[in-house]
Amino acid sequence: MSKPRAINIFLNDGDPEGLRSAQISLSTILAIGFRKLQLKAARAAFQELDRPGVYILTGEDVNNPDQRVAYIGESEGVAGRLQYHATGKDEFGLKKGFWYNTFVIVSKDENLTKSHARYIEARLIAAAKANPAWQLENTQKATEVGKLPLADQIIMDEFIDQLKTLVGVLGSDLFKAVTGPIAGAAATGSPSTGSEGTPAAFNYSGKGFSGQFFVASNGEMALKAGSVARGTIVPSLSKGVLKLREDNLKSGALVPEGEGLRVAADITFTSPSAAAATLSGMSVNGRTAWKLPNGQTFADWEAAQSAAQPSDPTTENA
Repeated sequence: MSKPRAINIFLNDGDPEGLRSAQISLSTILAIGFRKLQLKAARAAFQELDRPGVYILTGEDVNNPDQRVAYIGESEGVAGRLQYHATGKDEFGLKKGFWYNTFVIVSKDENLTKSHARYIEARLIAAAKANPAWQLENTQKATEVGKLPLADQIIMDEFIDQLKTLVGVLGSDLFKAVTGPIAGAAATGSPSTGSEGTPAAFNYSGKGFSGQFFVASNGEMALKAGSVARGTIVPSLSKGVLKLREDNLKSGALVPEGEGLRVAADITFTSPSAAAATLSGMSVNGRTAWKLPNGQTFADWEAAQSAAQPSDPTTENA
């Protein structure tokens, strides 16, 4: 049963979906949320990221933008592990391309041990698997939960209960029970330009469509006004993207013009693939479709941004 809680939320950059943290009053748990492209800023703002803890990576399937994806992990040094995922190769031999949002949970009193973190990870994996709205990327078997002493289990169960609340407050429903239909939508509005410079502008065009995709320094993504989307769609287009197009037609963000659809207002996305599919009317890997004027793909550009920090030299399992 849900409990009343007093929660303190701090927005480091003033963006409710950007770099932020949440704490339950009188609790030792600190939850931190940020976009993948804000990893460098998060490491600078929160020394707590170097402690043991658990983390959650969320985003959308690059080949099926309406499918939400999550990965749950733990580490004795979360910051290094996140950098490893961002710039290195994980256990699948591939970078975690779906990753857009990050949630990290640590203890402020530094009493969280490796055993505690593995127990929490196992319980969270089990909870996430019960949510049909999400696809979980974890392939390893969860650690046996009975390996902690009973007293520690009771303490960690309360930690997990509070953790789920904080992750929800920071913007993810990964641990929320689903009782109704699953749906997604995109919002309209320009990505705010961070202090580090103007947004990176990517281009993607083909028969019947041409567009620009901007990524701000705070990680926000948007299909730029003035882009032209293809008026027709392929039969295999995912239901999620089809709904995005329909919703934006209803809101006026997409306007029929000739044989295509003009983007009348910037449309924000959490995935380059969803933006590319909305523009082209077909399923496409936006990480390779969107390119800078110099030919660099979104995937290569993103990797270059992440490479600004050293990777985790450890080889422990994620």
